[in-house]
Amino acid sequence: MRLILLSIAFCAVITTATAQNAATSTTFAKNNQDELLDRKNNIAANILAFKQATVFARSLNIGGLVQTFSNPGPLTVFLPVDSIFNKLEAGKVEALLSLDKKFNLIALITYHALPGKVSAKNIAKEIGRSKGVAVFRTLSGAPLKAQFDGQGNIVLIDELGGKSIIQKSDLKQQNGLIHLVSAVLLPKNKSI
Repeated sequence: MRLILLSIAFCAVITTATAQNAATSTTFAKNNQDELLDRKNNIAANILAFKQATVFARSLNIGGLVQTFSNPGPLTVFLPVDSIFNKLEAGKVEALLSLDKKFNLIALITYHALPGKVSAKNIAKEIGRSKGVAVFRTLSGAPLKAQFDGQGNIVLIDELGGKSIIQKSDLKQQNGLIHLVSAVLLPKNKSI
């Protein structure tokens, strides 16, 4: 009986999270911010065209990662928009984008990507399968954790313990998916 109740509760959480993400994805499209929704373009092309992701786009260029994010993949990208980068300490973004920090920049940007097409539903299933906390290996090779919060949102936990909520999920791209997130994900041992 307890197993049945847990299964029902888990399904309710997944349904709630999926419904919330579907609602925000609809809002995203209605706001004419559809640069990321062109399924004919790859992830890099859509990010480079997205007016709200200029920091991430510049990072792709400076880090020499445009080709990586253009490859057939598939890839999944957790994309913080400019307003999220602007929440970092004063001077961090400028320091990050300087050429002498190129390797840190590459580590940071590849920490925001997973190999494969990993939908919100896939992440939710893995959280359930892992009894509450799933661990994914990013393109940088570093681990990224995921769990649910009290409202059923998927929360990503970086190596420094920072938390980022997936705000809009499953934006389909020619070579994978983009999820918009609420915070910059920081890997360990990076001087940013």
